[in-house]
Formats: sequence, C-alpha cells, structure tokens
Amino acid sequence: MSHEHGILVNGAFRDQRITGQQRYASEIADRLLRRPGVREWAIPARRRGSALGAWASVQTAGFGRDRGERLLTLTSRGPVVAPRHVVTVHDTFVLDHPEWFSRAYVATHAPVLRAQVRTAELVLAVSEPVARAIRALVKPGVEIVVAPNAPAEVFVPDVPAPDFSGVSRLAGAGGGFVLSVASQDPRKNLGRLVKAHQALPAALRERAPLVLVGGESALYARAALVHDPHVVRLGYVTDDELARLYAAASVVAFPTLAEGFGLPAVEAIAAGAEVVVSDIPVLRWVCGDDARFVDPTSVEAIAAGLRAALEDPDPAVVKARRAGAIRTRFSWQRSADTVAEAICALGSSGSHAARGALIGSRS
Repeated sequence: MSHEHGILVNGAFRDQRITGQQRYASEIADRLLRRPGVREWAIPARRRGSALGAWASVQTAGFGRDRGERLLTLTSRGPVVAPRHVVTVHDTFVLDHPEWFSRAYVATHAPVLRAQVRTAELVLAVSEPVARAIRALVKPGVEIVVAPNAPAEVFVPDVPAPDFSGVSRLAGAGGGFVLSVASQDPRKNLGRLVKAHQALPAALRERAPLVLVGGESALYARAALVHDPHVVRLGYVTDDELARLYAAASVVAFPTLAEGFGLPAVEAIAAGAEVVVSDIPVLRWVCGDDARFVDPTSVEAIAAGLRAALEDPDPAVVKARRAGAIRTRFSWQRSADTVAEAICALGSSGSHAARGALIGSRS
C-alpha cells in the first residue's frame, strides 16, 4: 500500500488498560503496521496523564497528515469529526441502553458516537448484528464492513493449570469451577448468574464454585452482587492467567444481556472450554452450534444450563473440534486484511470491494 493511499492509525488506545475494545485495536493495529504505507499517531506524552488532556489531543489526531491518508480509529477514543475518517463501532449500547452507563458517560459518548458514524467515510463493525444496528446512523453511500474480533494465540486447549497467587483456592470439591469473564456492568447479568449458581444443588456448588474475573469501572452503573461464600472475585487478570483459567474451568458462563461481539465466548471455545451463553442474536452468530444457549432473563434457565454442562459435559474430542473451528472462522490476520483492503479500495475506486463480510450502503 503506497503512502498515497495510506493509513494513519489512531493510537489513542495504547495507554489504556486492555479490555475488549483495546484488545481489538491492538491486534488489528499491530498487524496493519507491518504493511508499507501504515503509520501510527500517538497522544503526546505530556497529555497522557490527564483524561481531559488526552481527549483534547485525540481531537487533533490526523491533523497535518498526507492528503491520501485515511485516519483509522479502532476504539471509541477518536475525534468527534475528522476528514477521511474510518470509524470502528463495537456496539450501540450507549444509545440503546443509556441506563447501563453513568450519566456523564452517556452525555459525552452518545453524541460523539452519532457524529463519528454520521461523518465517517467508512464504518467498520465487529459483527453483523452491530452492522445492522448502525445502518440507520450512517449517511447514504457509506458502506459498513464487518471485521470481527478473534481469539488471541494464548487461548488454546491444554495449557497448565492456574498457578498464580490465590488461584489454588478456586477449585471446589470436584477440582473445578464455573468461570465468568465480565466487567461488573449491568448488561453482563452477573446478578442473575450468581442467583443461578445459588440455585444449583449443594453438591454441585461445592464441586464447582463460581469464579468472577473482571474489574469495575466508573463508566457503568453499579451491578448489585450479593455476598456468597461459593463466589470468588478475582478482578482483573493477565492474558496468561485468563488462558489458564479457561482451560481449568469446568464451565465458562456468559449469560450477558447484550454484546457487540462476545469475545469471552470465543476465547473460551478456542481454549477448549465447556461454554454456556445467552441465547441472543450476536452470540448465535458468533458461536453457532459450539455453545449451550440459555435465556439470560431467567435465573432458572441459566441454572439449568449450568447444571447440564456440569453433569453432562461434552467429550474432549468435541471441544477440541470446536476450538479448531472457531479459530478457522475468526482470525485477527483476516480481519486486519479486511480493514486494509476496504481502506485501500476507498483510495482506488471509492467503493469497498473488501474481502470478508460486507454490509451494503443505504439507499
């Protein structure tokens, strides 16, 4: 790719803790930066310690770039309006469910998302359901290209058992546990998950306590969680630690109310785990036949799914097949190639002949 039709990656995500959006951005950006004609913009060091300073700097991302370069923003941390801007949308929850977020977050991020999408030259979506959700927000003639998430290489079956500090106490009487990987955000539905685990027979709870991985954030409304001696809260863990937890878990439970993609489900399947997930469109699209689906609004349904997975798990050979299949379907390299080809097509023909899923322009 020549500099004439190059890409300037908005690197504003680099100083943020790695969660879903930041993982997507780093995986895609790192692959794009191996290509000629791709470079990265960074927040000046003097602005990184201040949220307001960082935000102000991001508004100038792309100033002074070459006329043929497109600015690529891979997270929500991008300029409100910028010329030749390629915007990535991970979800529309701040518009559809403002009650899940703090008032300050909604007041700032909802209008920004609308403006970014409305003025974008090209919009990337992390799943087909997200692409459908944002179609009405995109101006006529602008296309939406699907470039999904994928499991990282660290999430593979048969990694060693967890050995980091405090994890030895996780396993129940049967040597396993139910694992949840989710921030303490109301849409992650942790309250119902805890109640569902409490509804399991006492012997199953003793055999498989519930382990919660994920931090809190002031961005979200607080999720109410009851205290329970059979629930262990680990907070934020590293990728290596998470890979070991996926591999050691008896079941990975992901009864979320809504997702843009649902990366923990894909990571867990790639790690060879038994997976129970919400029966919602995006997880049907992501998981196909490789997970057990439950109604996320029903404590009884979640409990039944957990019990079935604990008492009658699928054979190891089936889980190994699923792990291979999910890696075949979702690839960071393929998604990065889709992004690069879509942007290159903007410069060469004004149309998007990108490889991979493509959602047509509105008329």
